[in-house]
Amino acid sequence: MKMKFLKLENWLLASLMGVLGLTSCHSSKQMPASEQSEPEANQPVKPAPRPRDEIRLMYGTPTMNFRLSGQVKDPAGKPVKGVAVNMLERGLEATADTIFGDQENIRRHLESTSVTTDAKGRFELQTSGLPQQEVRVLVRDVDGEKNGSFRNKLIDVQLKPEDVDRSNAGGWNQGTANKVLDIELERKK
Repeated sequence: MKMKFLKLENWLLASLMGVLGLTSCHSSKQMPASEQSEPEANQPVKPAPRPRDEIRLMYGTPTMNFRLSGQVKDPAGKPVKGVAVNMLERGLEATADTIFGDQENIRRHLESTSVTTDAKGRFELQTSGLPQQEVRVLVRDVDGEKNGSFRNKLIDVQLKPEDVDRSNAGGWNQGTANKVLDIELERKK
């Protein structure tokens, strides 16, 4: 009985996908034979021109590259070495000291996307994700007392259209958002 139910369920799902058109990810419109030509021997094959009225269908998700760079300083303007900088995933609820959600996933995210400031307090963070007009940056003092003790800082960074370089855009990629940040951390008391 269970096997018959699974076969029926699979048949219904396959039928539904066919009705919705999920069996193809490209246009089925054919080019007229008059516009097609056979390449001559020893000639490079040129792609056939597409008619203007052809519609290309694509399934996918828009993406954007993000490049955040800058410098982290203390209140006196001195660079801070050994501070972790992260761009938080979209949808993560956070304060400067707490990120809410599954702690194991958050730990893995922070470890895999973290960059650490160098001796001059500089950092460069590169990642990609869904296009957005605002990103959240979390700056954490992870080296303990080595360079002083600083409070964590959560920053909402606005991305304007002029911050996006569209020279590498294509397909689903919307380009690269570039932002330079100067971050000042407060000392812990």
